[in-house]
Amino acid sequence: MAIEFDVVLPDRPGELGRLAAALAENGVNIDALAAHTAFGKGYVAVLPAEPGRARDALKRAGLTFTERTVLTVQLENRPGVLADLAKRLGAAGVNITSVVPIGSGGDRVQLAIGVDDLDKARRIL
Repeated sequence: MAIEFDVVLPDRPGELGRLAAALAENGVNIDALAAHTAFGKGYVAVLPAEPGRARDALKRAGLTFTERTVLTVQLENRPGVLADLAKRLGAAGVNITSVVPIGSGGDRVQLAIGVDDLDKARRIL
């Protein structure tokens, strides 16, 4: 498992740089990140190496964020594996709220998956 910080930013030039600088200035390394924009806002999912320091850095920078525990899973890197996992979770009534790629190598891919019911998802996986 890992801690994911979901940060909401204005959709304008320099905002991702402001977020990254806030973490860097406090010595926080980013293990994984996913970002997109919609409806005039930027949405960034950050998985920091040190969640406590990241939380403090984001607060000091005045950034709006939420945090949650996410599952980390290693899957075979082949077509259909994510579909199977998502179907199993969906059939159990678990909603997937985020997916952040952490890394890949050879025949494996590692993902951080946010869900609305962590305990149920852990039992399924």
